[in-house]
Amino acid sequence: MSKVATQSHAAASPPGGTCYKVLVWEDGALPAEQLEAWQTARRDLLARMRDAGIKGARGTLAKLGDALRELSAECIAKPLDTCAAASLSLTRVGALAAKLQREEAVLAYRLTPCSATILAELVGEEGIDTLVNRWTASTPELQWCATPLVEALSPAEAAEWQESCRAEQNEAGADTESDDEGAATPFHHVTVLRAEAVEALQPAVGRVLVDATLGGGGHSELMLEQGATVWGIDQDPAARKAARKRLAAYGERLHIVAGNFRNAATLLREAGLDAVDGILADIGISSPQVDQAERGFSFLAEGPLDMRMNPAAPRSAADIVNTAAESELADILWQYGEERASRAIARRIVQERAKAPITTTTQLADIIASVLPRKGKQHPATRSFQALRIAVNDELGALDALLESGLGLLKSGGRFAIITFHSLEDRAVKRYFDRVTRPEIDRPEWPAPRPNPEYAARLVTRKPIVAGEAELAANPRARSAKLRVIEKL
Repeated sequence: MSKVATQSHAAASPPGGTCYKVLVWEDGALPAEQLEAWQTARRDLLARMRDAGIKGARGTLAKLGDALRELSAECIAKPLDTCAAASLSLTRVGALAAKLQREEAVLAYRLTPCSATILAELVGEEGIDTLVNRWTASTPELQWCATPLVEALSPAEAAEWQESCRAEQNEAGADTESDDEGAATPFHHVTVLRAEAVEALQPAVGRVLVDATLGGGGHSELMLEQGATVWGIDQDPAARKAARKRLAAYGERLHIVAGNFRNAATLLREAGLDAVDGILADIGISSPQVDQAERGFSFLAEGPLDMRMNPAAPRSAADIVNTAAESELADILWQYGEERASRAIARRIVQERAKAPITTTTQLADIIASVLPRKGKQHPATRSFQALRIAVNDELGALDALLESGLGLLKSGGRFAIITFHSLEDRAVKRYFDRVTRPEIDRPEWPAPRPNPEYAARLVTRKPIVAGEAELAANPRARSAKLRVIEKL
């Protein structure tokens, strides 16, 4: 094998998200008849894979996938390694390598006299097609093939390939640096009502589903396992990164979108998706957000008074606590936390912030506890912290926006499933679902019921689905979860 350049980005973290290995080569590097034979065999395998996928024949699908990889290796990759064309001069290789090194997404690459194999981990919301087009466009003096080979890799496979590049680089005498980047705090979320919620959406090969609250990817993983294509939305970058890492093996069937689920319809339509088979939203806070003190959601650990699900959002809990009028604070605590002592707590907060700004979770919790002595197991600050979190993230406003736009995204027969965790959320979902599933409406002043102009769905669950004993034993946080489902007519 005659390699001209091999590089592993030593400063990069090990792969953790969606990774792809891309092979591009120059036109004319391989005989036309060889390419034609490869394309014919490839089309046949892809057609058989499609048929196997429709039938749900996972074993056959896996075997055909292996056959496709072997075909590409024998017909394309191996011949390119020993290609005699050698039109990529050392000067050109150096120029291409310099461009690749500046790409944030590129983890490693291997260049031969007439091809480039590039390992990339998707960053931001840029797709692999966009990246490949940019790489090939950066060297206009070279005529690249029109159909590059793109293979999705799991993080483990990507790390192995990256390490092989590093080993080759070391053998060539290249200087390397150790990867000393500290690992981020893991995003581990225990998914609530996982099987029940996913079953309600009826995932299958060919169905397109939306996980409007992607989180760590627990619900999406089960949908993907059953063959569906999933669009996951989340405003928390830590959640999106964790989901990319967890679900990397599903390749192009997973699409991750940055944003708030309140804008789901706009985000998906901008991505070219006009109608879907199902929408799931798991409303509320995720375990990692609560458990990581630095996120400022919990009164049980010292942390900054933050509570933003999207760290880039403009207003934190500290901003509200230290600047809102006493009456506004009292209204927030009453409306969003149903806190009976809202006025007394708001008064004390205003008194204490006049002495010094309130900047930490435990500082605020102690102020609340001084007004509301502890009774029973519940901490005195529980309702107030819930209220502030809802206000900071406008959670009820976001839920209303999702409810109003969700049905418009669904195909006929599509399902809308919502998991809530407190009475305010559940009340909003119950009222909306009731509004759109009543064929008729009636009022005392009317002589007879009238057709409901909003009638567009039927109830799938007349009563909310709740966690069973086994789930509650494993995850006590599931005790307040309620799942409601409707189906578009």
